[in-house]
Amino acid sequence: MKEFEPFKQIYNQIHQRPEIKANAKQAAVVVLFIESDNQEPHLLLIERNQYDGHHSGQMALPGGKMDPTDQDLRETAAREVLEEIGVEIDVSSLHYITEHWIHVSNYWMTAFSVRLNKKLSYDLNKREINRIFEIPVSFFQDPANLQPYEVSYDGNKILSPSFVYEGNLIWGATALIMYQLFHTEEK
Repeated sequence: MKEFEPFKQIYNQIHQRPEIKANAKQAAVVVLFIESDNQEPHLLLIERNQYDGHHSGQMALPGGKMDPTDQDLRETAAREVLEEIGVEIDVSSLHYITEHWIHVSNYWMTAFSVRLNKKLSYDLNKREINRIFEIPVSFFQDPANLQPYEVSYDGNKILSPSFVYEGNLIWGATALIMYQLFHTEEK
């Protein structure tokens, strides 16, 4: 979509500045594809609890910041998924997708994906997570569900991808990852 061209330019400029990544806190998230023989694949998103912070109440992918004890970001991703929603993931099954700088909180977030072919049982960390959504992949693939969302970066207003699922806004890095997965050739 042409309205996202300024955003794509900023994204590319950020990735050409290694000092941003070097000075940011490291984090990892997981795109969980839930596959089953009797239904279309779904993606798992969480709704964060309300708190005093930048990501309060947001729809998001499970994940979080790297702990000093984590050997790498794949371990961070698997640990965070287990801590937030109680789903155990084999670290070796995580596949790299993309990276994003979240400027409001100065996180350099690495996204991984995993395909799980089983019915999941969740154990929510009620301190962090309000709700889990299993959203059909076709929802994110449908261009009619892709909407521009105005964000501010470096004093400028630009349009970024977003989605609204059952009245819940999906924006920021989560929407960007869905956009990259289903609407561009860029990863």
